[in-house]
Amino acid sequence: MDRKTFCNKLRKARIEAGFKQEHVAKYLNLPISAISVMESGTRKVDVFELKKLADFYNKPIEWFFHEHNNIQRRRWYDLDPVLSEAVDLMRQAPMKLQKSAAYAIIGFLKQGGFVDPNKQF
Repeated sequence: MDRKTFCNKLRKARIEAGFKQEHVAKYLNLPISAISVMESGTRKVDVFELKKLADFYNKPIEWFFHEHNNIQRRRWYDLDPVLSEAVDLMRQAPMKLQKSAAYAIIGFLKQGGFVDPNKQF
C-alpha cells in the first residue's frame, strides 16, 4: 500500500465516523494543521497516533492497511445499512436532538413491549 492510499483511508475513516478535523485535533491534542498534513501525506502518523485514531474512528487498525472491504466492522449496527446510517446521522445531530431521538426510541420500544415499561432511563 502506498502513502496516498493510506492517507485517503485516514480521511475516509474520519468522514465515516462523522468527525471534522477539529474534533480529531482536539482528541489527539494536536493543532488542526497536523491532522490536515497527516491526511495529505505530508506528515507521518506514528503508531500511537494510529492506535488512537483507530479507536476514535471505531475501526480495527488492519482497516487502514487493507484495500479490500471484507474486514469485519466492530459496531453492531454496521450489520444493517439502515441502522448504521441512522446512528451515524444521530451522532452528527446536536446533543438536544440526540436526546429527544433517544427518548422517542425508548418510548417506542416500551410501547411495543420490548423494554420493561417501568424501567427508568
